[in-house]
Amino acid sequence: MEELTQAIYHYLTTATSSSFVGQDVAIISHWEGADNLLWRVACGGQEAVVKYYLDAGQARGRRQHDGQERFHGRGLAPQPLWFDRYPTGLSRQLLVYRWAPGVELDGTEERQLVQMAQAVAQVHGGDPTDVRRFSPNPVNLDYLWKVLHGGLPSAQAWLQQGNAHEFANWLSAAAANAQALVDAALPLWQGVAPTPVHGDLKLENTIESLGTVLLLDWELFGIGDAAYDVALFLAFSQSVVTTAHREQWLESYLATFSQPGIVQRIGVYERILPFQQLLYLLHGLRQNTVEEADLLRANQSFLSTTILATVQRSAAALQGASIIDEEEIAKLFSPST
Repeated sequence: MEELTQAIYHYLTTATSSSFVGQDVAIISHWEGADNLLWRVACGGQEAVVKYYLDAGQARGRRQHDGQERFHGRGLAPQPLWFDRYPTGLSRQLLVYRWAPGVELDGTEERQLVQMAQAVAQVHGGDPTDVRRFSPNPVNLDYLWKVLHGGLPSAQAWLQQGNAHEFANWLSAAAANAQALVDAALPLWQGVAPTPVHGDLKLENTIESLGTVLLLDWELFGIGDAAYDVALFLAFSQSVVTTAHREQWLESYLATFSQPGIVQRIGVYERILPFQQLLYLLHGLRQNTVEEADLLRANQSFLSTTILATVQRSAAALQGASIIDEEEIAKLFSPST
C-alpha cells in the first residue's frame, strides 16, 4: 500500500492530467472500499478524495463522474474534479472529487431518512436525455425477468447433478409463480419512461454533510428504472431500517417524485428480489473452484443459513410453499456439485 500511495502522490504532483500538478499535496489518510482504494488528500487549502478502481474502472469511473457531475450542483453529490482513464504511472483508472465532511446516515434517524428519500426523488426526476449511459441494473421488469429466466436451466441442471432434487423441483415451482407474477404485472410498465438512477442506494453510500444528505458511490449511475432503484434500497435496508421508517422513507419519496404505477411496480420488484438474490447465491456456489473448496467449507454454515433464509423469503414473496431444509441445502456443498 505504501508503494501505491507514493505512486498516487507522484501522479497528483507531476502528471499533466492532474489538476494538482506542480502544487504541494499532502496525503491525509487512505482506506479500502469495494473493488477500489481511496486516499484523502489536501492541496491548495482544499481537500479531495482520490478513488483508484481495481476492477472495471473505465465504466464504473465514468458513471460515477457523470452522476456526480450532474447532481453535485443540486447539493446531492460531492463535486467531481476529474476522471483519468490512463493515469500516468498507474495501471488503473482513477477519479478525483471534493472531500465532503460528514457521517454515514443513521437508520433510526427519521430526519436523515426523509432527506435521503427526497434526494433520491430528485435524482429520479432528472432529465434522462442528459444521461449518456444505461445503468447496469435492469431498465424494466421484462429485462430483469429475461436475465433471471435465462439462468434457470443451468441452475436446475446443477441442482439435479448434485442430487438436490427437491431443491430443483422447488426452484421450478417458484419460477412458475414468478413467471405468473411477471406476466400479470408487465402492463404496469407500458408507457413508463426510464429515468436517471443512482443504482446502488444503501445507507453506507450516503452521508449527512453540513446538514445535507449526499449520495456517494455513483458507480452504477445511468438510465434505469426508478422503481427498481427504490425496491433495492427498501429490500436491502431491512436489517438496519425498521418497517415503520421504510414506510416513512417511501412516503417522503412519493411526495417528491411521481410516475405512473410507481407504488405497484416497487411492490412487484420487492416480490421478485428474494428470488433474484437466491439465483445469484446459487450462481456463486457454482462458480467455486477446487482451489476454493476449503474456504467454501469454512463458510458453509453461514452460507447455508443465508440460502435457507433466502429460500423462505422467496417462497413467502411468491406465495409458494417452502419444503427446503438444511439437509437438502447441504447437498449444494458436496463434491458432486
